[in-house]
Amino acid sequence: MIRTTIAEDAPALFNMLEQSGQFDAAGLEHVKTTLETHLAQNSQALWFTAFEEQPVGVAYCAPEPVSSGTWNLLMLWTRQDQHRKGYGSALVKQVEAALHERMARLLIVETSGLDDFAPARNFYERCGFRQEATVKNFFAEGDDKLIYTKPL
Repeated sequence: MIRTTIAEDAPALFNMLEQSGQFDAAGLEHVKTTLETHLAQNSQALWFTAFEEQPVGVAYCAPEPVSSGTWNLLMLWTRQDQHRKGYGSALVKQVEAALHERMARLLIVETSGLDDFAPARNFYERCGFRQEATVKNFFAEGDDKLIYTKPL
């Protein structure tokens, strides 16, 4: 099941992200602050939780500043033990449905060019995203940012 993220989801989502080992302390704090601000102020951003008795995945999408109808899927994450069960695809579909209601025209997602991120890139391509650009050495020396887009 996919639902709009609620405050009660936050501890399990933070734990999931921390356990992944993919987020440093600053990254975890940024996610926590961003979600707490969203829940307190009802921002324009979209937060969805994949839920199966407890949160097993999360999607966070926000409008791109200084653009018309462009949104960025800033985080899409599922628990390692829940991979390949359809939660990621369901989260993307929920984001796209919400963006259609908002008359959005373009969805962006960014990821790393490192070999470890090949499964993520393959996933995005299966969801209909196409690689649009590469920013060399963005995340670190030798770690390029790959930008994917999907017209809505």
